[in-house]
Amino acid sequence: MCWETVRCATVALVFMILAATTVACGDGVVPDEGGHASADHHDGGHSHDGMVDLSGLPNPPSLMIVATPDGPGAVALEITVDGLELVPVDPPQEHQVGQGHAHVTVDGTSVAMVAETHYRLTGLSSGSHVLEVSLSSNDHRGYMVDGMPISVSMTLVVDAGVDRVPDHRVELEVVGGKIVGGPPRLEVAVGDLVEVTVRSDAADYVHLHVYDVSMAVHPGVPAILRMVAAIPGVFEAEMHGSGLRVFELRVS
Repeated sequence: MCWETVRCATVALVFMILAATTVACGDGVVPDEGGHASADHHDGGHSHDGMVDLSGLPNPPSLMIVATPDGPGAVALEITVDGLELVPVDPPQEHQVGQGHAHVTVDGTSVAMVAETHYRLTGLSSGSHVLEVSLSSNDHRGYMVDGMPISVSMTLVVDAGVDRVPDHRVELEVVGGKIVGGPPRLEVAVGDLVEVTVRSDAADYVHLHVYDVSMAVHPGVPAILRMVAAIPGVFEAEMHGSGLRVFELRVS
């Protein structure tokens, strides 16, 4: 990775992000019986169009991202969030005021939903990649202020040496709430690079347990999960919303 470029970008972002992502988060957004936010116009918070609008609320949270090298094709992220309690996405939680998690995307593809302050990106190919981290409510609606999502983006220039070809590739399709042909079983070795492409006729999230890796799926758009099998054991991936078992990963 061209870390000189990344370090310069990071230094600038550290100072800019604190100001650019300072938004409101307070008691103005109140969950209704279904766990969705309803408006409390006294404080100015409300929900619309799949987003939770925090415009005009007091006690704004801040988001800061620092990226550092962590081996070939890998980047370690330090995620600092103030004014918002980070809550794990598993098990699913209803929307609660002042809680949420971070969505991590690379080149427009969701790679993780995290509630930790550190996350490691792996399997990055050589070249430029756009990293974006955004804050979301427990029920995966993005937080926004003044019509803009609360997010931070930066460009990473990665040098992974020789571009690595995945050791295992699998494609699967979700139709009518079922996996066409049934959920596959992937048997891989520790250190293998795995690539899973998912096509779905309904929007949802694919979540791989223990690895805590997630990606968004949308109708008509293939979603690609790319990861290094670093943890030995047997793990299941499922649709976060429906609970549908998508595939099984066996790492030895």
